[in-house]
Amino acid sequence: MMQRTLVLLAIWSLGARPLCAQEPEPYRFVSDVDMVSVAVAVTDSDGAFLRTLTRDQFTLYENGVKQEIVLFAAGLDESWVGLPFDVKDDVSGRQVIGLIIDSSGSMEDDMPLVHKAALKFLTNIPKTESLFIMNFDENIRLSRYSSDDQRLITDRIYEIEPEGWTALYDAVATYLERVYDLDGRKTLVIFSDGVDSRSTLNAGEVLEMVRLSNVTIHAIHFGGSRSDQNRQFEEGRFLRSLTRETGGSYAQGRSLEQIDELYDKILEELFSQYSLGYVSTNTKRDGKYRKIKVKVDVDDVKVRYRRGYFGPEPDPSN
Repeated sequence: MMQRTLVLLAIWSLGARPLCAQEPEPYRFVSDVDMVSVAVAVTDSDGAFLRTLTRDQFTLYENGVKQEIVLFAAGLDESWVGLPFDVKDDVSGRQVIGLIIDSSGSMEDDMPLVHKAALKFLTNIPKTESLFIMNFDENIRLSRYSSDDQRLITDRIYEIEPEGWTALYDAVATYLERVYDLDGRKTLVIFSDGVDSRSTLNAGEVLEMVRLSNVTIHAIHFGGSRSDQNRQFEEGRFLRSLTRETGGSYAQGRSLEQIDELYDKILEELFSQYSLGYVSTNTKRDGKYRKIKVKVDVDDVKVRYRRGYFGPEPDPSN
């Protein structure tokens, strides 16, 4: 989302710490923001993406102050799902795609569906040299592939077995740190029941990292407490927060058909988004969170986008 941004995260990379580990130092953010870019998805009342909007139909505000949109780009003018495979390869561009799979013991009943759903998603993603697959229990295992590595990817998915405690918060934080400096549009899909039992970071700390990142997060909520709707709602709270902050989508994973529909929407959105760029009129270096609001001059539409970002930190030399 932000260019020329340096992030210093005092977290342990690529692995959750045991519960008895020494408490980490608080992570710090240091940022120097020039251009702020915002990916925006616009759908009509039937959920279809609007692809022919112009710059003049968008209005963007930061902390309530109108900003000038100096960069504007639209996505594909036709559906991604129906494109031939060779055309998809041509238009994919640079993509960073991640799949995080909760492989803790609480996912045991859902793991057969997770295996099938993960493989189906990975066979339909855009061509990329930066495909990350992570599974976690109280430990985190992260691998990087090319989307052409189908044999390796298939073996990797089917090797995932459910066991142990759950470090969901640490897993998300680890992924965000790993892809932060990579170029390209970044998309993450999380398969989880939403429960965390072993992370060293808390939900608030991870959401703060999410607000600094430029990753669009989609979540598929598996299982949970199916017999207790109130408890299931609570267990999905963190996953919904991730998607809300990043402009992604949330759905419950109860069947392969239902998950297929979400996959189509994720891929459609990836190539139907508008990119808006502006230079903030706020020149303060205070490191505070700045809220973004995007309006579209069309009736009866739903607009999804990242909710905000952190401004530049004060100059330590002053």
